[in-house]
Amino acid sequence: MTIRSTAATARTTVGAAIVLSLAATAGCSSAPPDEEATLTWDAEARAYEIEPDVASGEAPLKVWVEYPEYGEALVEAFTAVHPDIRIELTTVSKVDAVAKMELDGEAGTGADVYFTNFTDLPGAIDSGVAAPLGEYDSEITQRVGETFAGVVSRDGDLYGVPVSTESIALFYNKTLLEQLTGSSEPAQTWEQIRELAASYNDPRTNRWTVRWLSGELYYAYPVLTSLGWHLTGDPAAPGLDDPALTTALAYYGGLRDLWQVNAADATWDSIEMEFAKGETPYVITGPWSIGDFTAAGESEGFEFGVTTLPAVEGGEEPATLAGLGVGVVSGYSAHPGAARVFAAFLASDEAAAALYETTGGIPALTSENTEAIPGLADDEHAGGILAQAERSDLVSDVGDKLWTVGNTLVSSVWDGVLDAPAAQRQAVSGYADLTGLGE
Repeated sequence: MTIRSTAATARTTVGAAIVLSLAATAGCSSAPPDEEATLTWDAEARAYEIEPDVASGEAPLKVWVEYPEYGEALVEAFTAVHPDIRIELTTVSKVDAVAKMELDGEAGTGADVYFTNFTDLPGAIDSGVAAPLGEYDSEITQRVGETFAGVVSRDGDLYGVPVSTESIALFYNKTLLEQLTGSSEPAQTWEQIRELAASYNDPRTNRWTVRWLSGELYYAYPVLTSLGWHLTGDPAAPGLDDPALTTALAYYGGLRDLWQVNAADATWDSIEMEFAKGETPYVITGPWSIGDFTAAGESEGFEFGVTTLPAVEGGEEPATLAGLGVGVVSGYSAHPGAARVFAAFLASDEAAAALYETTGGIPALTSENTEAIPGLADDEHAGGILAQAERSDLVSDVGDKLWTVGNTLVSSVWDGVLDAPAAQRQAVSGYADLTGLGE
């Protein structure tokens, strides 16, 4: 993998039978998160001992999950291994989970295990609602890979289990490309797309070779990274004044020739609906479009593929800003052993299969480990997303202020309002004003 990470990647190794004392594990009760709880590691079973009241089914293990169908499949898979354990599911969105845990954990009504986005994990660690996974670190790292594991690590400890990953990628109409070029193979560079656009684009009929949300930093990022600019991961100095960004922005503005639409008019409908008609060779979008495009292909008679994003000729492989969903053990869990056993299970083949079969989500496993998931290895669409995700930057500190400034930066260049140097100066000044941090 070539994913970049700003997190530490140090690992702990599995040892012999130990007793692990953890701060911040007093949960699902009113105890403060700094009260110590003792975990016993069974070296022969390579697992933490499950608390007797959970092991017998007397007390439930509480799990918050975003998608009920995934939660039910996950419980079915887990209880096939631990038939006496009772799981209590509650539907909680990943974006709300940490804030809710900060209230409910201390009140004694929180989850033992919950799901959140990796960008929210640092705050969860700081507030004590995320606990280290202890002796499962090495096992989970082997399953998900060093880079994904590094993103959920702090000071050598894993605080989350990478569960699902997503990224934007290049979606292409195989049928249309065959008609236009004699080959269904997708472009690998922007220059190849430009070559097709010279004959296919027709502004009078709103016919374009490629479409994407051109006024958003999230979608411009692959082009900018192909020319050497990456977010630093430091919110105090994200790199908006980097000379590499000047060159990259100038090139990005030149792509306006391929998709002559103002940023404000490059809407989701103008992208997805036109591809669904079978009249657009390429769009840049994410796995959320696969279902709609599959249905459209069946009704309109076209086949589509998903692959890695085009590079600038002579540039780097483009990186995207990938998403990563993680499972977290609550720092307030009254059942820290059982919670960790359940969390470690999230990296298993069975849990990954439950995710893929119920939601179409792409498990955050190494390429080697995804081969064991039924249907996933043969799923070209999911494989294309995963291939791009493996080339992504995992930057946890992309806050709302940076998105606001970044979107203005790329849209002002795209629309020709400012040239690249002027847009950068405005971005640096605007970000300093919004954050009070400066560059």
